[in-house]
Formats: sequence, structure tokens, C-alpha cells
Amino acid sequence: MVILFIMRLSTTALVIALLSPPALAEPVGYRYEIMWGGFHAGDLAISREDSATAIHTGMTIRTVGLFDRFLRLRFTAEGESRPAGTDGLSSVGYQTRYRNRYREHLLRVAYDGEARPIYDEVVETFAPPPEDDEPNPPVPAEFRRSVMDPLTSMALAGRAARDALTSGRAYFKTTSYDGRKAYDFETTVIGPRRINIRDREYDTIGLTMVLKPLAGFKPKFLHLWQGAEYEVDIDRDTLLPIRIRSDSFAATTVINVIEPCHKPADQCGPQLAVRAE
Repeated sequence: MVILFIMRLSTTALVIALLSPPALAEPVGYRYEIMWGGFHAGDLAISREDSATAIHTGMTIRTVGLFDRFLRLRFTAEGESRPAGTDGLSSVGYQTRYRNRYREHLLRVAYDGEARPIYDEVVETFAPPPEDDEPNPPVPAEFRRSVMDPLTSMALAGRAARDALTSGRAYFKTTSYDGRKAYDFETTVIGPRRINIRDREYDTIGLTMVLKPLAGFKPKFLHLWQGAEYEVDIDRDTLLPIRIRSDSFAATTVINVIEPCHKPADQCGPQLAVRAE
């Protein structure tokens, strides 16, 4: 079950949230460790770069130890959005590069009214895939209109959570399309709180996020995603995640921040190009 959770971190997007600081601000981000059932399963990095006209986000994931021996997962996601309206964001593009022990795959999605994949190819094959492997069902056009990529969608969720501290709006919903699947996240704002990780205190905004699949999910896995719940703490200053916890995937999964990283995610975290031995 760990593969299902780690492989879909791009889907849930880790409540990556974006601010609008002065143009050309330096990258802001964090490194994380992924724990599954009490074992160190992977490493993660998230970063954000802002300018006056565009916002770039990045995420990298790599399995480690015994998990890497069986899964050999490398994943990167890059998103671009632009300011829209008073405090909104509009998706421009989203790219993922995914690699496991069987193959490496590149996917690019454009967002211009009706989101659509513009590049979707297996770039390298290492071994035959499992016999029960099946493609994702197609996503109907109605679920690809007026949607955002996962990084931008969760950015707006972070902003809404921040605003809820003063507005009192404790519930909101965001809709994402990642080139494979469309889904909603229903978010409830718990409120400000202080948490301790590795003997360091963090001032956070607590959230509960529930995933609601809309289209594109493989039928045999749909029951795992339907109603999957995440307890999330985001930093009150950067609105980036500090801790994510879920009991919805066979064993408790916890993602904890390790340290800040003021570089793009592909320099902060594990490299996709590193080939598992």
C-alpha cells in the first residue's frame, strides 16, 4: 500500500501554497522525510519561486532503503501559474516525470480553458510491467474545464486557510486535474496551533483535507482514494506544509519537515536522474 500513497503525492500536492512576495524573491522550500508504518520510506522536497508575472513550484520524491529496493520510485513535478484577480491564481502548465522499476514516463499538461495533456510518453522501459497493470480511465471534458493543476489548486487552499483565520470561513473546496485524474479536496480549517518536530517549534494552521475522486481513477484503487483523509499543518508564514499525516493507506503515513532549503526542489531533494542500483 505504500506505493499507492507515495506515487500519488503529486495528486494530493501536499497542500503546497504560494504567496505573492516581491518580484524575483529567492526560492523558498523544505526538505522532508516520509515515514510509513514507522519506517523511513522516502525523501521529499518542495520549493517555490515567485516573480511579478509567474509562480513556479517544484516537488521531488525518492524512495529509500528497503522501499527503494522494491519500488525504485523517482518522481518530480513542476507547476507554473500566474496571478489572476485580486488574490487568485491561474494554472499555465504542469509537468511530471515518474520512474519506477519498470519504466520512466513524462507527462505535460496545458491549462487554457479546457486542460489537456500535450505530451504523454514512456521515455524509457526497464522491465515488463505487471500483468494486471491497466491505464487510467479517460477524464470527460466537463471535469477538465475551469480546473487547476494540483500545485496551484493547493496553493489556493493555503491562501484560503490563511484567510480563514480572520474571515471565519472554516470550509472550502478545490478542484484539480493532473493529466490523469480529476478530484476535489474538501478542506476544513482547524485553526492555529503549535507543533513540535525534532525538538523545534512551528506555528502552523491545522487542516483536515478529504479527497473526493471525480474521474480518471483506476476502478481497483478507487476505494482507497474515496474519502482518503489527511491531517495537515502548514507554516503560517510560508504556507508550505510542515507535517502531513494519514491513516487511510493500510499503515500510518507521516511526512515531517527536516530543514529549510532555499533552492529549487530538484536541487533540494532527491534527483530523478539517479538510477537505482
